[in-house]
Amino acid sequence: MPSVMEMKPLATFFVSHGSPRTLVDETPTTEFYKKIGEYARREGIQGIVWMAAHWETPYDTIEVSSNPNPDKDFVAFVPDEILDWYRSYKINSSPALADRCCGMLKDAGFNASLNSTAIWHQDVMIPLRWMYPDSSTCPPMSLISVNGRFDPYFHLKVGQTLRSLRKEKILLIGTGGGIHNLYTLSWHHIIYYKDTTPRTKPIENFAAAFRESMNESVVRNEGGPGLGRAMCRLLKHPHFLKCNPTPEHFLPMVYAAGGCTSYEDEGSVNAFGGENWEMNTQLNSNFVFGLPKDDTIFLGEGS
Repeated sequence: MPSVMEMKPLATFFVSHGSPRTLVDETPTTEFYKKIGEYARREGIQGIVWMAAHWETPYDTIEVSSNPNPDKDFVAFVPDEILDWYRSYKINSSPALADRCCGMLKDAGFNASLNSTAIWHQDVMIPLRWMYPDSSTCPPMSLISVNGRFDPYFHLKVGQTLRSLRKEKILLIGTGGGIHNLYTLSWHHIIYYKDTTPRTKPIENFAAAFRESMNESVVRNEGGPGLGRAMCRLLKHPHFLKCNPTPEHFLPMVYAAGGCTSYEDEGSVNAFGGENWEMNTQLNSNFVFGLPKDDTIFLGEGS
């Protein structure tokens, strides 16, 4: 059996969790979730460490959920059968994995601590609905907070700090959104019609420009330090604040990329994982980082 140092590192992922309707409606985003589940089963993963946009911590802190039986937040706008699934899903939260991650972060100089009462939100439950619909098949997981008060390099370093877990078959996944401006959404789509996918107005130029820059920053860079620099520069994009007035949904993408920014990652590739728009202005973007060039799941025809 190869040593940990000799093992091939897993890819890392950024997923957009979308609106609650993503629990129901099949889109290119939900197809990407399914591919992650396929990849995870093929690779025999042993755990998942999420960074979740809906859990923010203050000051310079970062927290890791050590709650073995976490509650979930409220979810609406879904049919009763999906609501029943959501309520009954048994989250496979691992205090041992949480303690491991917290120790690694502390050793790297972070003001990190365990949180034994944290609830888990729909930003993780939505992708799990498609990756592991049967909770009994889901591997042990841990959840890390995001800190929207700190710059992207903070979150890049979190991913870099946990990078070695990739060689232990532990997935690093950030969940958030590509363009997430709650002030501009066409809320009537979900409130009145429970249907978020139809477009009723064209994509505005500023959003199209940021979308193009975001996609190119991923796919035109290989793994390694250049990827980290490109991702952090996106927060200085002239349209970033209009697309993301607060950064908490974008920073989990920086975390996921951070896990692939070592010099050891040079030569690996990144890929676009599909997207869909909701309520006209919310862009659900998805990416995979640190793939070998011979990958057959994410780099096949049409990727």
